Amino acid sequence: MINIFLRSTGERFKLRTINFNTKVRELKIILEIICGIPAHLQWIYYLDESNLLDGQKLKYYDPVPNCTFVLDVWFIYEPIVQAVVANDEAKLFQLGVLPDVPFSSAIADSLSPEEKEDYIRERGSIALFTAAHRQRHGIVRRLCENNVGINYQTAAGRTPLMVAVARASLQEMEMLLDHGARLKIRDIFGQTAETFAEIFGQVQSRRTIIKFKWKKRNEKSMIREREEKIAIKHQGTEAEQALEKSNRQREERLVKLASERKKRQELLTAQQSRLGKKKNPQKQAINLASTTKTEDNENQHDSDGSDRSPERSSLNDSSPTITRRSNIPAQKLFAHQFYDVYAGMTDEEWTTVRNAFVAQYFSE
Repeated sequence: MINIFLRSTGERFKLRTINFNTKVRELKIILEIICGIPAHLQWIYYLDESNLLDGQKLKYYDPVPNCTFVLDVWFIYEPIVQAVVANDEAKLFQLGVLPDVPFSSAIADSLSPEEKEDYIRERGSIALFTAAHRQRHGIVRRLCENNVGINYQTAAGRTPLMVAVARASLQEMEMLLDHGARLKIRDIFGQTAETFAEIFGQVQSRRTIIKFKWKKRNEKSMIREREEKIAIKHQGTEAEQALEKSNRQREERLVKLASERKKRQELLTAQQSRLGKKKNPQKQAINLASTTKTEDNENQHDSDGSDRSPERSSLNDSSPTITRRSNIPAQKLFAHQFYDVYAGMTDEEWTTVRNAFVAQYFSE
């Protein structure tokens, strides 16, 4: 067993199982989980102020059981670690860990805008890594809401979710998972967050991961059901639109047919009207001929009556005979089943023709 003294914050940690054949580089990777400090920010001392070399084994420095190694944080990031450990949010968020908060320093001011943004995100990621280890829920929430360092990886591939799982920081785990922390990320040893729960025996961390998986699975199932309902509704809407379109086309066809029928009816009426105008002169002539014949018949009846009256008899004997002819041109009319009648004949001519026709008919 060895002791680790974090001089920047005054914290002490115990590493119960350690082999002195372990290299300093490997010790730093282990201390990422134990102390919550990324390996590339660690400075380790033993007995004196000389920094231990990464490539050397621990036994090279003659450690003894239960000895103490001093751990320092690189001075540029030391204020961030101190603010996180002290849970001083006001101070922390003025140290250049949020992109939307103005920050000025000798290093930041010498960088281009793109490089400065990357530098600030690096600082915020380190703050999130340490806060997830120290269970600083307020800091983790603020950084997650600004999407800073959620899937940040150290040089060894460790993420804030991994240290939260190893330390059983359940609220911080839920916060990270809800904001998109990925469970499938692996470190340089091929280990995931679930693997860390098994290695460190964190049952509650494992249960939190399983509960999150079930939650995501249910969300996906609900999303799939909602998409299916929307698809079914969309299909129904398309069917309704197709039916409506068909009905509209049918109505348009009916209107078009009605319009064509009306045009044909108007054309037929116009043709009949023109034909009627052509037939009207002949019809008028026939009607006039019939009227003339009726007047002749009336005159004949009047003459027959005057023969029976003695007063009119003497008058007719003394008056000269008047022969009436019709001004209507001769036109053949079918007026009797035995003979033809010609318009324009006098009564005497008509009687003569009739008698001749009757004599001819009965002689035969």
